[in-house]
Amino acid sequence: MELRPLGFGEIFDRAVTLYIRNLVPFATIVVVFVLPISIMQYLLDVGSQPEFSTIVEILRHPARAQTQHIPTIFESPGLVAISIAMVFLTYLLWPFALNAVAVGVAALYRSRPIVFGACYQIVLRRWLQIVGLILVDLVVALVWYVATVLVIVAIVVVAVLLGKVSVVPAVWFWFGFTGAILVLCVSIPLVAPLYVALTFSMYSVVIEERGVFESLALGFRRIFNRAEFWRALLFAVAAGATVFGGSMIFGVLAIGAAFVHLPWLQAIIEGLARAVITPFAVVLLAVYYFDVRIRREGFDLEASLERLSAPNVA
Repeated sequence: MELRPLGFGEIFDRAVTLYIRNLVPFATIVVVFVLPISIMQYLLDVGSQPEFSTIVEILRHPARAQTQHIPTIFESPGLVAISIAMVFLTYLLWPFALNAVAVGVAALYRSRPIVFGACYQIVLRRWLQIVGLILVDLVVALVWYVATVLVIVAIVVVAVLLGKVSVVPAVWFWFGFTGAILVLCVSIPLVAPLYVALTFSMYSVVIEERGVFESLALGFRRIFNRAEFWRALLFAVAAGATVFGGSMIFGVLAIGAAFVHLPWLQAIIEGLARAVITPFAVVLLAVYYFDVRIRREGFDLEASLERLSAPNVA
């Protein structure tokens, strides 16, 4: 496959082409991630049936809304434990499936087939660095969140204090409110390129065999620069909208299955959604990652892909 800079639409076109032509091997790779999550989701769906049954009963008899208790999973310690385990397992397994799919894309870029075992062999030999970056990414996300909250709180506190000594306190109230909204309006869109940068860092750990902190620095340098930032933001928004749209279709079907008391069907639909949507999202991210690198590095990328795929993915 030709390695050349792609236009914005070409990135999506190539991702769709690679995904459709290699749907089975990509879906097989993400089964490692999808299967245990789907089992936990089924247990949660079964546990949530009393909640859906109560909601249906209230919809049929609205007069009972004031007296009818709606049970939730938070009332069951077992379901809460499963929910926590599901979040933990998702956060832990996702980077391994993410990188295995990216290795598969790298093989296709060198005109080689995708081999499940070879893809995970390459990923697992970097398991320690992956786990290290998972922890670092968590710290980065928490710092980002805390910093945003602290800035908003500081603006509000300053506005309140100035309002107390001002002859026109309403002005400072609106100043604090407007400042907080502006910070939110700026910080929320930045989450999208932040996610792309952290994903690129994860790719660097496996595909480039870089260290944890070097990979993190590379991910931020490749996205948070004048040439790429707005393109990354547009890509993240478009990719997010595409994935969200597909997820909504499956989500509606899953909710329908829940309301007719078919948790097994609900679990199948949700698992199918992950098996179909997850590999496409990862292929899309991988194509964008390789496009950014070919723009910045050219021959170095081609040489690294050859080194990565030749002995293992063949």
